[in-house]
Amino acid sequence: MVIGACGGSANPVPAGAQLGPALTAAMTAAGQARAPWRCVASDGPSLKAESITAGTATWKLDGHVMSREGDGEIVIGAVADAGGAAAPTIAALGRLREKLSKADVVIALGGMGTTKAELEATLGALADTAPLVALPGDLEDAGALAAAATALRAKGKVVIDGRLAQRIELGTVTIGLASGAGGQGRLVAGAEGCAYATPAIAALVADLTARKGVRILASSEAPREERAGEPTGEIAVTAGAGQEIDVALHGPITEAASRARAGGRDGNAVGLTPGTLDATPRLPDPARTPTVGLLVVRGETWTWKPIADAE
Repeated sequence: MVIGACGGSANPVPAGAQLGPALTAAMTAAGQARAPWRCVASDGPSLKAESITAGTATWKLDGHVMSREGDGEIVIGAVADAGGAAAPTIAALGRLREKLSKADVVIALGGMGTTKAELEATLGALADTAPLVALPGDLEDAGALAAAATALRAKGKVVIDGRLAQRIELGTVTIGLASGAGGQGRLVAGAEGCAYATPAIAALVADLTARKGVRILASSEAPREERAGEPTGEIAVTAGAGQEIDVALHGPITEAASRARAGGRDGNAVGLTPGTLDATPRLPDPARTPTVGLLVVRGETWTWKPIADAE
């Protein structure tokens, strides 16, 4: 009877029933804390609304969009896979920067480094008069990339965190930006890396499909294709039924850049990669030459040219 008279409830909840939900909530919160940073999320972090001057051009940044007025010839530089801030690579980046000097915008497709120091060194060596949009790939720590971009902006270099930007508009040319990887298991930076959800990529490509002019999807991961009879690349960043893009600009699967070629607004999703920037020796080709690429758009046609450090 004494026990029945004590307590704050006529129907007390068993201790086990209280502890179970609490443990579940704690485990869920811990899992979310360890989850990768989200890329290509419509409700994710966005660009500060501002106008910036890069060279002689004025760009507007707002939400997830970078835009610049203009027509005529549009030149897009593409780089990827510096692999960190080794001295030979930094020297190569400085030389290749000159070859990208006529670009209206340069896109780094990931693989530029993991730490803030590495990213500040590689991106700083590349940044010139055009905006350099740095997409986090499988190598980048998303927080370190954000910090490196902020530090370089403070030094007067126009470096944009590609996780914040999801679309670049250059007259009638539209570039959709698909940062990161499709799963944490593919991220060198693990939970500090950047991952996308497949529906977000589908929405990005659907938006591109409806655009006028040349439509470009720039992604850190390569789209699905067959090499030597084996499938490579990711289906999520591959245009599917009812989706149309003209160029799939992506990080390298192998070290080589795509050969020179041309095309137009035909929805063929031609895959192009700048190859690797890394100048440090690797097997099986320790003497390979770092490369970048230039994509030139005129009206509804485009041309692609790979450029080697030795040229």
